[in-house]
Amino acid sequence: MDRFAKKIINLPKRLLVEEPLNLYSGIRGMFRESSKIAGLPPGSAVYTGVRKDTPFNIDLFTYRENHLEERINISIEEATNMPNDGNFHWLNIEGLNHVDNIKTICESLGIHPLNMEDILSVGQRPQIEDTGSYLFISTKMLQFDEKKNKTINEQVSFILFENLLITFQERKGDTFEAVRNRLRAGKGRIRKEGLDYLLYALVDTVVDHYFIVLEKFGDILEEIEERIMFLGQKRDFDLLYTLKRELIHIRRSVWPLREVISKLERDEIKLIRKQTRIFIRDVYEHTIQAIDSVETYRDFISSLGDLYQSVISNKLNQVMKTLTIFSVVFIPLTFIAGVYGINFENVPEFKWEYGYAYFWSLIIGFALVTLAVFKYKRWM
Repeated sequence: MDRFAKKIINLPKRLLVEEPLNLYSGIRGMFRESSKIAGLPPGSAVYTGVRKDTPFNIDLFTYRENHLEERINISIEEATNMPNDGNFHWLNIEGLNHVDNIKTICESLGIHPLNMEDILSVGQRPQIEDTGSYLFISTKMLQFDEKKNKTINEQVSFILFENLLITFQERKGDTFEAVRNRLRAGKGRIRKEGLDYLLYALVDTVVDHYFIVLEKFGDILEEIEERIMFLGQKRDFDLLYTLKRELIHIRRSVWPLREVISKLERDEIKLIRKQTRIFIRDVYEHTIQAIDSVETYRDFISSLGDLYQSVISNKLNQVMKTLTIFSVVFIPLTFIAGVYGINFENVPEFKWEYGYAYFWSLIIGFALVTLAVFKYKRWM
């Protein structure tokens, strides 16, 4: 066995056991959809997620080119009474499980009950709707938890008014920190442009994190490929099936987002300026690349499944080959032992002084000749 094979076999237990199991646990907890709203009237305010312990929090960024004010945990009254002072306002709301608070905010800001229902129904596919007075977008945000080795899925909804952008999140923790830092730094065009540019920047970070999650998939699949080549354990095959199911869910998040970004770029939406559509086109291209990556990894998983079957078949063939060699070697030896195990008295070799040595010489000679033939034929 070469050094590379030993390296793979001696991989840390964290990679061989703990990480796949942690990832599997994360997969089981992902993408859970609820049927709580089945049979209820349209526009019912019902939270369908599983996170019930998230505290309610509203953060506010108020900015213009030369000014930034950041406020944490503001009240609902402050959030629903944004002054029309020429500044841009970004409200980030966390804790969709607080349905009454979400309902109060939506009703105060004139958000349609059907859009409010979509905000609270976290199993919705990504979508976009231009109501004329505001723009509604929902997306799926994916993150990879490095500590727990889990993929985290969350629905994020955007409501864009002329001077107000609202983001609704299920929990604390998102992919928007880079955008917040850009706002704080005041560099680039993010403060100079309008809220449609901020919307673009936030959606762009969501799409960019798809690649981060998919890169983690790639790393895990490469480890599985190496283990299959040298170990061929069944748990890797089971993990492949689990990863394939998760990629199907990710595909369900990415594919509809392509339609959302396409409409955002091409449709005549008055809240999206022409100069911003150029940047949105770049997000669309990134979305296509993410879709291609998902399809590539799905094909890779299928090929790894075929590789596993081939490795198992090769192992079985090696076992059968070894057993066949032993069988063929012992067939003539069994015949010789049977001949000299008969109960007749007039067998010449029985009373020969060197009969025992002759017997073993015959046995060993036949075995060596058989092995020599196998070696000459390159059957072993």
